[in-house]
Amino acid sequence: MENNFNELYEKMSKLQWLLQRHHLLSHAQYGPMADPTRGQGRVLAILKLQERISTKDLSYLLGIRQQSLNELLNKLEKKGYVVRVPSEEDKRIMLVTLTEKGKNEHQESGLNSESIFSCLSEEEQAAFGKYLDKIITVLESQLGVEVNDDEWDEWMCAARSRMGHEQIERLRSMRGGFFGSRFHDMWSRKSAHEPPNPNDHDPHGNWQNGFHFGGQRDKKPEDK
Repeated sequence: MENNFNELYEKMSKLQWLLQRHHLLSHAQYGPMADPTRGQGRVLAILKLQERISTKDLSYLLGIRQQSLNELLNKLEKKGYVVRVPSEEDKRIMLVTLTEKGKNEHQESGLNSESIFSCLSEEEQAAFGKYLDKIITVLESQLGVEVNDDEWDEWMCAARSRMGHEQIERLRSMRGGFFGSRFHDMWSRKSAHEPPNPNDHDPHGNWQNGFHFGGQRDKKPEDK
């Protein structure tokens, strides 16, 4: 059994090393903005789907602390990709929006996540994701970095009026994805126990304000 543990750990370590090389090669070939799943490129990818967004909402979407987000935004501002302006409704809220340069920035990495997992069938990808979820849950518990359901639900309800269902689905399903199966499970659990809100539906039964979601704080460090 111990040999199995050692072998699995070695494979995980090798996978981590290869993924890091994958990212570094992509960064070197296409620049920090090209990858829509990491760092500054990840911020741009969200802003291209959600034109104006508060820094609080953005930090939840990215799953990082406000301080880490500010570091990314400072770099993007210096390069002329984004601007931060106070909300007209509440000056305490800072809104992030893309500049023309940011809107025109091309994001396309030749080393994308699809190429990594294309060797697995959809069923194998789903099973692999569940195995990773188990490992992540154990590590989060050991390290004290667990999802706060109350904080998640509170943010979700407060943000409901800011984004719509279709927009959330676009964010969740975009290439590279920001969320794994646990987000889907958590939202399904949340919506299943929450009574319907008549203000959230149009006459056809469609969501007007939609669902919102939070994220883990510093689930993984953002790259530069």
